[in-house]
Amino acid sequence: MKTKLITLIIVSIIIVAASTTLLVIFVPKNTPPNELFDWDYPTNTTYYTHYAKVSYLVPMRDDIGLATDVYLPLYINESKPVIFVRTPYNKDALTALAGYAEEGMIVVLQDFRGFFGSEGELTLPFFSEQNDGQDSLWWITDQPWCNGKIGTWGLSALGIAQYLMAPKAPDSLVCQFPTVATPNVYEAVFRGGQLRSELIIPWSLANGFPESTFDMMQTYEKYSEFWAQGDIRNNFSDIHAASIHLGGWYDIFAQGSIDGFNGYQTQGGLGAAGNAKLIMGPWVHGGMFGAPTGVISFPYQNPGIIIQATDAIFDKWLLGNSSSWDMLPPVMYYLMSSLEHNPGLLGNNWYQASSWPIASVPDDLYLYSNLSLLPSVYSPIASTPSISNSLTESITFHYDPNNPVLTIGGGNLAIDAGIYDQQPLDYRDDILRFSTPVLAQPLTIAGQVEVSLFISSNCTDTDFTVKLIDVYPDNRSMIITDTIIRARNRNSLTDWEFLTPDSIYEINLELDSTAYLFNEGHKLRIDVSSSNYPRFEPNPNTGDPLWANTTTYVANNTVFTNSSKITLPIVDYNSLTPFSFNLANPLSLKFRDYVLEEQKMVPFIEWLPIVMVAGSQKKQVIVY
Repeated sequence: MKTKLITLIIVSIIIVAASTTLLVIFVPKNTPPNELFDWDYPTNTTYYTHYAKVSYLVPMRDDIGLATDVYLPLYINESKPVIFVRTPYNKDALTALAGYAEEGMIVVLQDFRGFFGSEGELTLPFFSEQNDGQDSLWWITDQPWCNGKIGTWGLSALGIAQYLMAPKAPDSLVCQFPTVATPNVYEAVFRGGQLRSELIIPWSLANGFPESTFDMMQTYEKYSEFWAQGDIRNNFSDIHAASIHLGGWYDIFAQGSIDGFNGYQTQGGLGAAGNAKLIMGPWVHGGMFGAPTGVISFPYQNPGIIIQATDAIFDKWLLGNSSSWDMLPPVMYYLMSSLEHNPGLLGNNWYQASSWPIASVPDDLYLYSNLSLLPSVYSPIASTPSISNSLTESITFHYDPNNPVLTIGGGNLAIDAGIYDQQPLDYRDDILRFSTPVLAQPLTIAGQVEVSLFISSNCTDTDFTVKLIDVYPDNRSMIITDTIIRARNRNSLTDWEFLTPDSIYEINLELDSTAYLFNEGHKLRIDVSSSNYPRFEPNPNTGDPLWANTTTYVANNTVFTNSSKITLPIVDYNSLTPFSFNLANPLSLKFRDYVLEEQKMVPFIEWLPIVMVAGSQKKQVIVY
C-alpha cells in the first residue's frame, strides 16, 4: 500500500506539473435529497464520485469578480466547516484538496485577482490580497452551507494570502496554516533596503506581472504607508485565529515564518494569542519532504509533518477534536549540524520549546585586522581576551558593482538554495573572512545573529553583506545564514541617510534566525563583503534610486576592526528538550531519484504538499 501511495503521489505531481486537474473523476449524478437543510445545489452544480462542485464569480468591494469553486459533500443536510485556499497558481490545480469534502468539510478554492478565472488587473504582488481575502471570508460566512468555522491553508504565495486576510477578518476565521510565508510583503521585495533580485524579479515575470509592476517597485523602494496593504505587523492584535506557522532555515521567508508566529502568539487578539505553533525545519523553499538542503540531506526530516500539522489544526478548530493539536508543543525546531566531521553525532534532530527564541546567552566575537574572530573573556569559545576596542585598525576592500560576488546557496528561490561550499569564492579579494580558532568543543547557537560593523566608504552609498559560515576540518566553508544592508538605509527603511565619504559610521545587521551546532574541530567564520548577486541587486555606489543610475563607481569600503563584532545567541546543547513527531508512517520520498534539481520544476515543489495532504485523507492507506 505504501508503494501504491508513493506512486500515486509522484504520478499526481507530474500531472499537476503538466497543468492537468488532479484526482477528479467526472460522474454526473442527480441532486441528492435535502430535506433537513434549507439549501439546495444550484443548477450549475457538477457532480463527481465523492463530492459536488459549484462555481461562483464572487464580487469584491469594487465589483471585481473572483473565480471561486466550492466543493461540498454529496449528501449535505446541515452547514459544515470550511477550508478556504486562495492561489495565483490556478485553483483548478488544487482539486486534490476536494478530498476533504469526504471528511465532512467544505473546500473553497479561489484564484487571486487577475489570475486565471478571476477578473482584475495585476499591480504589485499581493497588494489586493488583504481586501480580497477579507471580502471572500465575509462572503463564505454568509453562505448557508458555512457553519461559522473557516480554516485557511497553503504555502508560499498561498500562505502570504492567509496572513494578509487575517486582521479584522470575521470571527468565522478560526484557524490558519500559513506555510513558508511572510506577513510583510516589503521584506519579500527588499532586504535591508536592497532589492531581492533573484526572488521577486523571476517570480513576477513568471506570473505575468506587467512592466508597471517594476516601475512601482522603483517608485516605492522606501518603506512607507503604501506598503501597509501588504504588511500586517502592526495589526496582529486584530487577528483572532489559531495558527500553525511552518518554515525552513534556508527558506526564502525563514524569518517571516518566525515573525508571523511571534506576532500571532504574543500580540494576537483573543483566539490567536497563546494558540500559535511554530515548526522550523532544515529546509529550502518547499523542501519539507526530504529534499536535500543544498548539498546536505539532513536525517529525520519526517516528511509527514505537514500532514500531521494539517490534521491537528483542522481537527481541533474545525471539527472539535483536540487530541492531535495538544500533542504539538508551541515550538518545534530542527537543530542543524554537519554530517561529516561530527564524531559525537550531535544535533541533526528535532527539539521543542515553549517560545522562540529560546533562552540563550549573547556572546560577542570581535573582528580583528589579522582576520581572526576573538571572543570576550567569558566566551565559551576560547579563553583569549579581546583587545581593547578602538578605531585605530581597519581593512579596506574594493567593491566593483560590475563584478559582484556571485551567490552560492542560501535562502533562494530561482537559483540553487541551501547549504553550499563557499570555497569557489576564495580567489576574490573583495571578501573579508574572519574566523575563530578551531573549536575545542561543540558550540550551539539558536536565534538571530547580530553584527555591528564600523565602516567608511569613499562613496555616498554602498552595501555591506554578511554571511555566517561553518568551516569544516577539510576547509569546506558551508553557508548557514546571511543578510545585507544598504548604507543609506542603516538607520531606517523609510528615509535615506547618505554617507559622507571617509567618515566612520556604525551599521547594525540582523541575519535570518537559525539553529545550528558547530562541532569540535570546526571554525566559525563570517564573510563581510558588499555584494551577493543575484540574491541581491548590486549597489552602483552612486546614491541613485533603484535602476536610475547611468554610471557606476568602484567603492573603497573599509571595516574598522577591534570594534566591529558579531553577537551569537549561544545555548547549552545539553539543556535542549528533544521532540518526536511520532509519525505512524513517515513517508520517505527520495527526491534525487526524480531528478528534481535537474528539472527545476517549481510546480513539483509547490504542489507536493497539496497532493500529500489530500492523499493522507485516505487514512487506511497511510498507516500501512
